Amino acid sequence: MTSNPTSRTRPPGDLGHALPPEAVILAPAPPEAVPMRPPAGAWGLVVVAVRTTPAAGAPVGLVGDAPAADPADADTAALLAGVWLPAPPPVYGHDGDVVVRLHAPTDTDDPAVADVEVIAAADGVWNSVGTWRSVGARWPHEIALSVLVHMRSLADAALRDAQWAMLTGPIAAALPDALLDDLIRESAGSPAWPRRRTPDALAALIEAGLVAVGEQLVCNEHIATVRDGGVLHDGGLHAFAVSTVTALATSLTGTTVNGWHLWRRARDHRLLAELRTELATR
Repeated sequence: MTSNPTSRTRPPGDLGHALPPEAVILAPAPPEAVPMRPPAGAWGLVVVAVRTTPAAGAPVGLVGDAPAADPADADTAALLAGVWLPAPPPVYGHDGDVVVRLHAPTDTDDPAVADVEVIAAADGVWNSVGTWRSVGARWPHEIALSVLVHMRSLADAALRDAQWAMLTGPIAAALPDALLDDLIRESAGSPAWPRRRTPDALAALIEAGLVAVGEQLVCNEHIATVRDGGVLHDGGLHAFAVSTVTALATSLTGTTVNGWHLWRRARDHRLLAELRTELATR
């Protein structure tokens, strides 16, 4: 199978309407709708949304847990969707992207199996998550849990960065010195508060003039406001509550997602992913 059929099955609820029209639904999907090779001109498929079933087990196994189901027999992916990319994007600004690449196995010419490579962008580098060799059309179920774990981990890291940036910026200016000193002492040396990265690539779009501070973004009926430093505020009860493109979209949809392919600039409905590509090609 060398074509790229797209299942007409759409996820239920809000998420189905939020996914871009070019999204490929890999699960749930019949075997004949699962691509075994990339379409002509495609480099890889960036995962836009993933949700696992109870059969996948917990992301972190504990002693005494029942063994996870074999994905060759049990559906472990309740949802896996992505968008084909024509070329590898620059890693800068794409931290958090998880990409699936399909390769013809070197030890067989069987078109019904593929080597499935998963990579993730983090700290300016494409890192290998793993490669599943000579997998059949059930490969979405083979990779779903690994994809979910890495997407969550990278989104959480970006959110912590954003929170730290706000704490040492606008929020810090409003806090009493004694309280700020206590917070800094508590977080110093704690890996839960990294300080080395830009909170989110949205800051680069602001700097380039593609998105403005105070501008609104939309994801279905959800609205968020862009704040200084590339963080989002969704109008919640807490005046200082901040989030990031992916963390907020994941919270609102209840599914692990890549928010760059869900949030749109309200004034013209252009996807943030399109704006990010435009910036990279300037």
